[in-house]
This record gives sequence, C-alpha cells and structure tokens, in this order.
Amino acid sequence: MVRAARTLVFILVLGAVTPIRVPAQPGSLASITVLVQTFGKPYADSPAKIQIHSAVLDSDLSTIVDKPSNAVFPNLPPGPYHVLVSSAGLSPAQLDLALSPGQSAELSLILDHLFPLILEPRHGEASPAAAVGEFPIPEFNAATLDSFLALDLLQPRTPPPSQFGGCPLDDVLLHVSANAREFVDNVNRITATEILQLERRRGNGKLEDTIHIKANYVANIQLQDSRHFSVDEYRDDHPNQRGFIEAIGSTTLVLVFHPIHLDEFEITCRGLGIWQGTPAYLLNFKQRPDRPNTMSEFSTQTGTYPVNLKGTAWVDATTFQVVHLETDLLNPIPELLLDFEHQSLDYGPVAFAARHVRLWLPQSVDINVHLSGKQFNARHSYSNYQLFVIDTGQKIAKPKDLSN
Repeated sequence: MVRAARTLVFILVLGAVTPIRVPAQPGSLASITVLVQTFGKPYADSPAKIQIHSAVLDSDLSTIVDKPSNAVFPNLPPGPYHVLVSSAGLSPAQLDLALSPGQSAELSLILDHLFPLILEPRHGEASPAAAVGEFPIPEFNAATLDSFLALDLLQPRTPPPSQFGGCPLDDVLLHVSANAREFVDNVNRITATEILQLERRRGNGKLEDTIHIKANYVANIQLQDSRHFSVDEYRDDHPNQRGFIEAIGSTTLVLVFHPIHLDEFEITCRGLGIWQGTPAYLLNFKQRPDRPNTMSEFSTQTGTYPVNLKGTAWVDATTFQVVHLETDLLNPIPELLLDFEHQSLDYGPVAFAARHVRLWLPQSVDINVHLSGKQFNARHSYSNYQLFVIDTGQKIAKPKDLSN
C-alpha cells in the first residue's frame, strides 16, 4: 500500500562560532563541522540555527547560519554531544555522537517539512588550531565511524556445489527473505538522482505525449499495523503528471519476499538459470486468492482497486540477492479497463567507498500499462546515491496535500 508523492525540501548544515575555552592538552581537542543546504542546492534557502549541547561544556554553543551555510565548532573537549538544527517552518533535525580526543566530525543535517534526514557523519583527525569561521577539509577515515552507525551487512554466501543442480526452495527463501528485510533499511538510508521518462500512446501505438524528469529522490518505507508497508516518495522539481500513470513504490516490489508478504504468494522454484552470465535461481510467485492483498493497488478518482500480481524473480545463487524481477497482472480489472500491466526491475550493489559500505539498491524500473484503450510507459533509473540516517526521534507526519 502506498501514499502519494510530495515535493521534498531539504536542509543540510555548515558557519562560524566562538571557540570554547577549556583546559586540555594539545592534540586532545576535537571539532564538529555542521553542513547546511536545501535539497538539490549547494546552500540553505533560509537561515538555520545550530545548537551544540554536551555535559563536558560549561554552556551550550549556538549560531545562526545563512549563505554560506556552514559552521565550524573547533577546540571541543572529547565526550558525548547532541547537535540540533532548526529553521522556521521546518521540522528540527538532531543527532547524538561521541567525539574521541583529536577527532573531527563532519555532519550533514537535512531539515524537511515532513521528516528530517541526516547524512552519515564523517570522522577524521581534528585540527584544534583551525581559525574561527574557517572551513577545514580534513582527511576523513570511514573506519572511525561510530559503531552505532555501522551497517550489519550480510556477507555473500556460497552454496554447496550440490545446490547448483537443483533449487532448495526453503533454503533460498530463507536467505532471500533476510535480504528483503535488509532492503527496507537500505532504501531508508539513501537519496538518489532519478531520471523519469513517461509516455502516453494511443491504442495503435502512436505517441500522444511524453515527459522527461530529472529529480532528487528520497523514499521512506514504514510498517503499518504490523501487516503491510506504506511507501512515501519525495522529489524536488516534480511537474504535474496529469494524463500519465504515476507508479509509487515500484522499486519496492522485491518486498514480495519480505516476511510480511510471503504468505500472500504461492512461490515455486523453476530451477537454476543464468542472469547476465551469473547463476541465478528462478522463483515464480503469484497472489494467493485465500489471502488479503496488501502488496499492490491501483488508485483513481473513482476508488482504489487491489492489483493481484504474478511474476518471476532471478536470485543470485551466491548472494541470494534479487538481481531482476518481473511482474504481470494475475487477472484484469474490468472496472478500469485495465487488461495489461508489466513491470521489469533491476537491482544491484552500490558501493559507498568513503564509508566502506555496499548496499543492494534499485537500478531501474520499466512499467507498461494498457488502460482504457491507451498505452502508458514509464522508465525510472537511479544514480548518484548518497547515504543518510533518519532521525528516529522524530515523528513522520502524514503529508497535508495528497492531491498528487
């Protein structure tokens, strides 16, 4: 089940502040750099207030930043810190971290109307002698990331040679389901550049209209009522798509294999095949008529209709990651004159070299729909991934405007 997309406005956080004076040995002081910007822009659109609190400080530190949107807090004693960033009309973003002696941390806090985001902190050796207001560029060492931010990635597993002769469904599903659970965490930690190409054609295939969109993209997946997921997608510079099909949450179709949805589908294994030169198990799935459909629906002005799916997933035989997935309608929806819907998705690893992290994420989605005598095509492709951390202390509000 998904909710409508809404334009997302970010703020990252960087500015000048009076250094704190504390007795400390040379080389033992730390520093925090806070970066601020609006999503998709190199600076903040409005002033933002940065506050630093710690039990090791005599008093809180604060400053207001505005073009350039950067702040450096040098000469800090090691210890725990709470960083809070706020701006008028936006939800505040905050983060707790611990500084070691001589350590520097660069934080990117992003504020939004709906929920705040935080790019993962980068750590390095502090430069206590940095001038006030100067923005140092330290050599960051990803190995010093705080342990609570470390991602517990599943290591690739090589099946015994005997498994390559058949398809041990229970064993494959066990690993695929674990990877689907991890996928939720992965998607909730990234932003990306999305290229979206939309087409509308007549029944005879003649092109009527087309839209090309490039946007900064964020998705948020939340578990609702312990029985289904809701997916929110946010894009900046998102033009009106009236007259086209808007697919929300298609990148998350791999959640067919999540424990929440597994019992909704009848799953069989066709055996071991090949996908782009790599051995892959072929898993067939289709919606079960005796289970409620909480996976997919089609929404119009006249109502909402569940979409029953069938499809095939290609699962890498070594990592048990879904590398390719295709779905079709299990049955047409006569009320909508919907007689064809095909989706094709590619997934793959994305390496974040600065963090020594590798996540499995969507690469592209192709959608073809025949509805009311017309053909609708959409292609989504994703690149320029960035990591962030959602501030779990903030409550994600329901979008006020669902007209999209």
